[in-house]
Amino acid sequence: MKLKLFGLIIILILTGCKHASKDPDLAMLTAPSEKEDVVKDVITDRHGEQMEVVTNTTKNRITIHLNGTTYELIKNKTMPGFSTADNEYQFTEANNEVTFLKKDADMVLFHSKKNQSSSKMASQ
Repeated sequence: MKLKLFGLIIILILTGCKHASKDPDLAMLTAPSEKEDVVKDVITDRHGEQMEVVTNTTKNRITIHLNGTTYELIKNKTMPGFSTADNEYQFTEANNEVTFLKKDADMVLFHSKKNQSSSKMASQ
């Protein structure tokens, strides 16, 4: 009798542990991500220097590659254009002119006309 009771308890324990558990983190990982709208521009100034601007309109962010340095900028709500989180750099695009400057030193790092650039569409 003890052996049958012990066997029954073992069977109940083994079959009771085989149910699927629901993991809420797993559901978040498998959810489809929304398609991002990304535009890549390579702008050349009159001196032949190139600046690559990757604009993500979905997240209101741009990434600038200039002279081997990468800058991440977000949409500036108080002024037109984009600026870094510490508000040290600013990127503006107006009247087909692109300007990238360092604000605390009042130094223009890059300036060019937009029609001199080549634009490429990309998506992630």
